[in-house]
Amino acid sequence: VHDGPSKTLLVSAAHDKQPQIRDGETGDWIGTFHGHKGAVWSTKVDKLTRTLAITASGDFTAKLWSVSTGKELFELKHKHVVKTADFSPNSEKIATGCQDGLMRVYDTCQPGAPPQLYQITTNGNAESASKLLWSPTENGIVILGKKNGVIEKWDTRTGSSSAVLSVVAPSGGENIMDLEISTNHGLILVATGKQVCSYSLDSLSLLKNFTMPSPLTFKEEGGASLSPDGSTFLAGGSDLWVREFSYSSGEVLRTMKGHHGPVRCMRYHPSGLIGASGSEDGTNGCGTLRREEIID
Repeated sequence: VHDGPSKTLLVSAAHDKQPQIRDGETGDWIGTFHGHKGAVWSTKVDKLTRTLAITASGDFTAKLWSVSTGKELFELKHKHVVKTADFSPNSEKIATGCQDGLMRVYDTCQPGAPPQLYQITTNGNAESASKLLWSPTENGIVILGKKNGVIEKWDTRTGSSSAVLSVVAPSGGENIMDLEISTNHGLILVATGKQVCSYSLDSLSLLKNFTMPSPLTFKEEGGASLSPDGSTFLAGGSDLWVREFSYSSGEVLRTMKGHHGPVRCMRYHPSGLIGASGSEDGTNGCGTLRREEIID
């Protein structure tokens, strides 16, 4: 989270039920959100004020928090595991993706009011949302990554039956393990199966497709992130290593070794000079800030 010209925060989700906030420059611990009774799969800070956080958990809830105090503000009850959540760009709405096959959209100022419900699948957990993000350029649009390998754009300003605007399916039909939006470059970076793909943010047209070197896969875990200048991307997954690739050619530029468990997620620092990785090895939970040694 880029919080002003001189401060960056690192927010993490973790299987230990305790999402955290750390200094994005040093990795130093700032605070922990206490209250979930199950693994936390997603943590986001609102983009407008940087004062609110939303978490999605295996305890069948999403929780709204105060970033400055760590206090739980509201519990959003669901009927199944909540895998993903995000604030709209203006912070007025919260969307959640649940394994009951529904996307819910809440009013941030009135979280206790009944949410808008969108039936994103009739096949339950098998086609539920694994990731979702609000579009930063299109009002009311949510981009969904689903377990059956499909990416969809939904218009939350309309009824559920007519909300799907466009659909794309990367080859392989594997779970969409990660989505990242690069506003500067107008694209969505996707990690799925054995590939990292990029799609146009507006049309979902395929831009690039990179096959990952064996044994790296995203079948059970992993993520990818595009550098702020668009020249490179990071990817980490099943084989414990983090690699940096050329975005123009797909060539591996360097390999970073240090985790002792599969890598769950990857993100660049806004400067592009630091990478953050979160691993199953429990290293400060998902989103651990690491300065890695380059391995030749």
